[in-house]
Amino acid sequence: MKSVITAIDEVSPDNQLGCSMHTQPSHHCSGPVVAVVTFDDAGGKDNHWNVCQWWLTTHPDAVAFRSQ
Repeated sequence: MKSVITAIDEVSPDNQLGCSMHTQPSHHCSGPVVAVVTFDDAGGKDNHWNVCQWWLTTHPDAVAFRSQ
C-alpha cells in the first residue's frame, strides 16, 4: 500500500525536531522541521514524519495534499 497523507500540521520554527526524511546529511534538507505529516500506509494509521521546508514543497504527495 502506498502511503497516503491524512494531515500536515505546521510546527514552530524553534522546535528541536529532526527531519525524518534526512536523518543523514543531505544537500536537499533545508534545515529545521517546519511540519509534521500524518500518513496511513500498510504498516498502520496515524504514522508521522517530521519534514523540512524542502520536502514539504517538493514532494509530489505533499504538494498535492496542500493544494486541496
